[in-house]
Amino acid sequence: STSEEDQQLLGVDDKKQKRMLSNRESARRSRLRKQQHMEELRSQLLDLRAQNSHILGKLSVASQQFSQISHDNQLLRLQASELGRQLQRLHRQASV
Repeated sequence: STSEEDQQLLGVDDKKQKRMLSNRESARRSRLRKQQHMEELRSQLLDLRAQNSHILGKLSVASQQFSQISHDNQLLRLQASELGRQLQRLHRQASV
């Protein structure tokens, strides 16, 4: 009877140890997955920061070009207006 109880206790201890080992292994795998996920996120962060920097550079160039084109456009409008006035004067002088 005593040996049967000892065997049952050993069986329970074996199951408990197996469960503990299984839980430890599961926790280890979970930590590894979490670490891998964090590394992937860090890599994505670096990629996104690089893309952002590149886009900001392109935006800066485009803004400078827009500013220059707007300035050139304003000058051309002034020139067109002046040429229109000169043309009207010439028409008036020709009709006199």
